Amino acid sequence: MDTGSRMLANPVLQRTLLSTLLLLIASAAIITVSWDSTAGRFYLDSEGHFRSAPYFREPSLSLEKIHETIFNNPYPAAQRPIPTLSFLIENAVAGLTPKSGRITNTLIHCLNIIILFFLCRRLLTHFGQAPQMAERAALLAALLWGLNPFHADTVFYIIQRMTLLSASFYLLGAIAYLRTRESPHSWAWWGALAASFIAGIASKENAALLPLGLLALEFVLPADRIGGPQARRKRLAWLLGAVLILPSLAAMALGYSPAQIAQGLLKDSGNRVFTNTERLLTQGRVLMHYLSLLFFPHPERLAFVLKYPLSHTLFTPITTLLSWGGIALLLIASSLRIRQQPLLWLAIFWFFINHLLESTFIQLEMAFVHRNYLPSIFLFLPIACWLARQKRPGVTIVLPITILMVLFLASWNSRAMVWGDPAKFWEDSVEKTPGSLRAYINLGIIWDIRQQPAKAMEIYQQGAKNAYDENSVAWASLYCNMGIASMHLGQYGPAQRYMSKSLAYSSMPDCLVNLAKLYLKLNNPGMAMRAMDELARGWPRHRKLHLMRARAYLAAGQVAAARMELQRELSLFPQNREARSLLETISTTNKR
Repeated sequence: MDTGSRMLANPVLQRTLLSTLLLLIASAAIITVSWDSTAGRFYLDSEGHFRSAPYFREPSLSLEKIHETIFNNPYPAAQRPIPTLSFLIENAVAGLTPKSGRITNTLIHCLNIIILFFLCRRLLTHFGQAPQMAERAALLAALLWGLNPFHADTVFYIIQRMTLLSASFYLLGAIAYLRTRESPHSWAWWGALAASFIAGIASKENAALLPLGLLALEFVLPADRIGGPQARRKRLAWLLGAVLILPSLAAMALGYSPAQIAQGLLKDSGNRVFTNTERLLTQGRVLMHYLSLLFFPHPERLAFVLKYPLSHTLFTPITTLLSWGGIALLLIASSLRIRQQPLLWLAIFWFFINHLLESTFIQLEMAFVHRNYLPSIFLFLPIACWLARQKRPGVTIVLPITILMVLFLASWNSRAMVWGDPAKFWEDSVEKTPGSLRAYINLGIIWDIRQQPAKAMEIYQQGAKNAYDENSVAWASLYCNMGIASMHLGQYGPAQRYMSKSLAYSSMPDCLVNLAKLYLKLNNPGMAMRAMDELARGWPRHRKLHLMRARAYLAAGQVAAARMELQRELSLFPQNREARSLLETISTTNKR
């Protein structure tokens, strides 16, 4: 028997090949059911990032452009080097589009399913599980997590490639750590751990929780399997030191002191409608809702936009107390059963540990589905292990799991179809989250773009009636878009009132541009120029500033001044076709 035949006869290799084949089949199924999402468009931050950012308007790729994009960019999402580099490469190779972005994200998610399988398999061997049982349980855990339709919105939201890549490096870091337990003197695995940690943070800041996650992992692993109790105490001490020291070192490297960061975190933000305390209280209900969606991801329950009334005290609403009580019960009950059910403890604590940055009191948006991508990776491992231990896996286990996977894929496809149609996407958000002003605004914009401003106005008015707990920027956006729709209806008086109301809430650049357009329709170029002067004070490099000034000058008959403004516009934004076309029109008219 030759070497290849002997390798294929190896039962360990046979199991690995079979598991890998099943994972590849599952990945192909996910790609297939996700295809409908590729017909959609960019949404929210993806729209702002990829359509407005100048570095995605042309496909060139150079070291200078990469450096400029990452380090000299006011847009927060661009300041995460690895995802931004992936977007720039994708843009240079194929042209970044909603289709290419979602296909790439789906492939990264499929890769994460495979990485999770290898992590779970190695982890279970550290718990002393038999190889065959560890293989089956790891495969089930990876599939239950990876095919869960709750993650579809994270994958389809292109800008959240940062979440997908951060999870990739986090999982690789966990694998590298388990290998250092087996070979503590292997500098290659220590290097892989350090590289994974750095790459994870370079993808998204939540990877900074890796040392804390590994501390929980080490805490629950059996002490007597590798190195004994003394080696385990040493590993715990090192991990605890990393948890305490690494954030401080990172802060100092960025030019901040830990005291400054702590002060900034504890201070209430004027940009939010909630205080730190209200956010923390509300997060109890949010986290329990996340868990319910992960374990019961019915298509009718899944939505991209999530909205929750604020919790002002533990008793208002009473579900605040019930939710935090439920979280405390999960933590206490799993801790009491840690020796009998260590994987259950790990699943629960891992979920809450990896929510510490985004789901406590830090003044971020209240809720997003993508925050669960990494915290949920071990949630289904205890269930998978229980299923793998069953002695009769046929009709009682394999058939129900197969049916569940088919239902998961059907639900995944239903989310893909929602993402593939902009009107359906925002209608779905309005229907499932009627308190969110953001959903109404974007749905109204869709109908206004489709030249149905009357329908858009109806939607905006519903939003004004139903929305709650919204900040001033959201209300400013609503009234600005109501003004635009009124302008499209030819109702210039109401349009002016809506836009003035918008600017009273927040001085939004797009509203100033549309106010200038309104004044030009009213044949008042002086007021249009005043709106652009205000835009120049706050946003001197706005893409429409010099263009709108040129239009105002033309309306006032000042052709030379208009030409100068258009030349300035094109010096800043050479690809601005509207400015170039207007300049050519002026030149042609003058020649005549």
